[in-house]
Amino acid sequence: MSTAQPPQRPWPGWTGATRYLLTLAAGATNAFGFLALGGVFTSVVTANSALLGLYLGNARLPAARLVAAALLGYVVGAAAGGLAAAGRGRVRGAGIRGGLLLEALLLWLVFFGWPAWHSGPRGRTLLLFLTAVAMGCQNGAVRVTVGGEVTTAYLTGLLTSTVTAYATRGRLAARNGAVVLALIAGAIAGGAAYRWSPAAAPLVPALLVSAALAATWARSPSHAERRPPLMH
Repeated sequence: MSTAQPPQRPWPGWTGATRYLLTLAAGATNAFGFLALGGVFTSVVTANSALLGLYLGNARLPAARLVAAALLGYVVGAAAGGLAAAGRGRVRGAGIRGGLLLEALLLWLVFFGWPAWHSGPRGRTLLLFLTAVAMGCQNGAVRVTVGGEVTTAYLTGLLTSTVTAYATRGRLAARNGAVVLALIAGAIAGGAAYRWSPAAAPLVPALLVSAALAATWARSPSHAERRPPLMH
């Protein structure tokens, strides 16, 4: 019985830099949401779904509303990012640029709106919603452009496939471990920024996504077509 995996579509960006920058941004954004916006993740839908049920079951309605805002924002963003990526033509990388441009604009809006909006509950809910929309845009654009086998923000499946491949076939995918470490490193950066300079905390993911967007153009014309796709 064949166990061949479907081929992945090419990853836009020189040596996969876009993927690692987006994973760093996802870690930083989730740290920002959890620490600054009410203990809610911005892209981990599984955890947020469990939190929503937990808060509803304990009649903690204000907390449940925050989680619901994040879930709704993620859904809206995934749809918007997917549409932006799908509607940008057939040029490789053009689609993801549309989704990442929308994500970057949202994160810069969060950064500039943070000083005025973070002090009140409605403002924090709006910031959480916008940040979750941004993360949904990222994941939607990545899925449409590169395929469902590649992730930058939710890594449960990636970690599971890495562990099971090593346990059953002795194959260790070092790049998968690097992606997981990138998410942790991004969370460290986001958490440290919030601890030492709260005003700068939303700046970290905005800069990382902007760099990821720039990296989609940083390809060598003579080598980009020969470079193999980033594998799990």
